Amino acid sequence: MFEKGTAVYGYEILGPIGSGGLSRNYKARGPDGSIVTLKFPSLDLVGDPATYERFQRELKVGKKLQHPSIPRAFLIIEGRSGPCLVMEYIEGKSLRSILLDRKQLSLEQSLDFIGQLTESLTYLHNNGVYHRDLKPENILIDLQGKVHIIDFGIALLQAAMRVTWRNLSGALGTPDYMAPEQIQGKRGDARTDIYAIGIILYEMLTGSVPFQGDNALSVMHQHLTSTPPLPRKTNPIIPQQIEAIIMKSIRKNPKERYQSAEAFSDDIKHYKEMEIPNLPLKKEKVGGVITNRQIWVLSGIIGFGFLAIVALIIIIGLLHHH
Repeated sequence: MFEKGTAVYGYEILGPIGSGGLSRNYKARGPDGSIVTLKFPSLDLVGDPATYERFQRELKVGKKLQHPSIPRAFLIIEGRSGPCLVMEYIEGKSLRSILLDRKQLSLEQSLDFIGQLTESLTYLHNNGVYHRDLKPENILIDLQGKVHIIDFGIALLQAAMRVTWRNLSGALGTPDYMAPEQIQGKRGDARTDIYAIGIILYEMLTGSVPFQGDNALSVMHQHLTSTPPLPRKTNPIIPQQIEAIIMKSIRKNPKERYQSAEAFSDDIKHYKEMEIPNLPLKKEKVGGVITNRQIWVLSGIIGFGFLAIVALIIIIGLLHHH
């Protein structure tokens, strides 16, 4: 952690801001007096090649896209404190902090936020960028109520190589909002982001995500095999049309979801005119998914492989020492 007033790479630290599991973020003043966000990797990830690759991807996205809801990225600085991504600073709070304060939001506010999100996603997808880690922590609401999408570290850019990771959780994303195809190891596309915003809308209106469990593997298994509870069971004042839109957006089969953020947005805007039969809530056929046992086996294989690599490094070090 950097203390307030510390000078790092020519920037003055003004204080910490919403850091995640993979990064430490600070509000800072630049040499020219401008206010920026400085993003450093978590201490246990300093020196990890995949983390640097993640920062490079965020920089590429931040320079490629020109949209008011997407923070600009300026440069990466390297030095003794590790790589640092310099980004546009946005004054506001995360959707997660809003939900922690109020648990669930009104229909009007939820649809306002989701409408802004789908507009931003339409722009992203039209430019060949798929976020793949949308969640309330990665959505900022500024002082004017405008939505901003952050953290493009595992975003998919068309024609880009895969980002490789040294740990399971980093590879998969955030279980509560992950589409089944992500859990199965597929790259994902626009429909993967649509699944995530469907879960986010569900959470805003009910106060909880549809699938919950004691651990990440349990939640992932439910995304693959379980039918989500209908939102109106928790919050009966949700219009039936909105419930139907949510349930369509979180179908397990990507082909049965909205095929574009624009289509999702259009139904949200005109939900009062829709007839429920046009959005059936039929039970899904679950098939071709990996089982909970297979997930545990996969985790064991990954863990064993990691331990084997560590042991090999130690043996090589001992041989080199002797």
